[in-house]
Amino acid sequence: MFESQKDGSPFGDLLALDGGVSRRALLQYFGLGAAAIGSASFLTGCGGGGSSASAAEPQKFAIASFPGDAYLLDAINLANKDYARHQLDVPKHLSPQSGVQAYQLLVAGAVDAYASDTLLLMATHANSSKGKRPLLVGFRTLETTYGIVGSKELSWPGSRARFEDKIGSLKGKRIGVSSVGSGGDLQLKLALELAGMKYNDVTVLAVGPTAQAIPNLNGGRIDAYVTVQWTATRFVAQETGGKILIDFAEADVPELMRNQAVVAMGVREEMVQQHPDVVKNWLAAQDDASKWIIGNKAAAADVLNTTGLGGKAPDIAAAYVEHYASDVAPKLKPTFKATKETVDHMAQLALRFGSVKEGDITYEALVPEFARA
Repeated sequence: MFESQKDGSPFGDLLALDGGVSRRALLQYFGLGAAAIGSASFLTGCGGGGSSASAAEPQKFAIASFPGDAYLLDAINLANKDYARHQLDVPKHLSPQSGVQAYQLLVAGAVDAYASDTLLLMATHANSSKGKRPLLVGFRTLETTYGIVGSKELSWPGSRARFEDKIGSLKGKRIGVSSVGSGGDLQLKLALELAGMKYNDVTVLAVGPTAQAIPNLNGGRIDAYVTVQWTATRFVAQETGGKILIDFAEADVPELMRNQAVVAMGVREEMVQQHPDVVKNWLAAQDDASKWIIGNKAAAADVLNTTGLGGKAPDIAAAYVEHYASDVAPKLKPTFKATKETVDHMAQLALRFGSVKEGDITYEALVPEFARA
């Protein structure tokens, strides 16, 4: 996990943005245009947690989000106009190309909040300056959502094969991830280690999110792809005719791999410190969306299919909503509060892979008091 940056930022030289790199320079570095996250002027208008607002005035709050089930709460909040009811001014979501980019934007002040892979949040927290770093304000998902889909052109072990055999079949192959250092990349490294393999036993290629993974699999440019969301695993298999090699939540997957709280909500520290009520309002809006899913399953599935699956997978969307109602939501604490046990467990995983150092992550520093269970 970020081996080349063990003693510094997982983002390399871009740690310097803590020292004053402008949003414009950051956006130019990433080459992010309107198709990715809108214009720089829009980011300037929506970002910056330091601005003040009167009690009667909605607070500008910039949220990064992606299509898919891990961000269904965001999509529902927007569709149901929940933000306005909680005094938040969120006209639209920002959509970076990866979680790594999203956290660069958060540290730079162009994004206030983002739900992400927990290990990536912890690495960013450990390698960013106080005030700019993300704090963990809640967990959306207390299970793993990752999987691997293999190309239809290759032969893969059967569904009853051992975990070691499934992961072993990746040796020598080209494995796509959304970006190097992303949650999918981190999970691939963990899977390889648990199967007795090394990271360089495979060739890792950064191909972008699901929308880019599908043509890359279909075009034979990668042999398998690490999916990051429950629906993405099934959707990539559907759209490519490929095989779900493994779902990391399966019962025979090593406990260390399965027992992860992989989706955490991060907010920039200065926003938490200066506007705690705004952060609480965001959590309340998220809680409204969670309850709405359970009470409106068909409508929730339609939102997910429309916003995250291109309108092509109503059955997958419906299956996820049932999964959310029966397996995901019941495990969540009120307003997604984080327990010390869960945070410590994920911090040990981050430490294991070198993305943080001993003492970098503490429950008290990472989780504000109002978000603790």
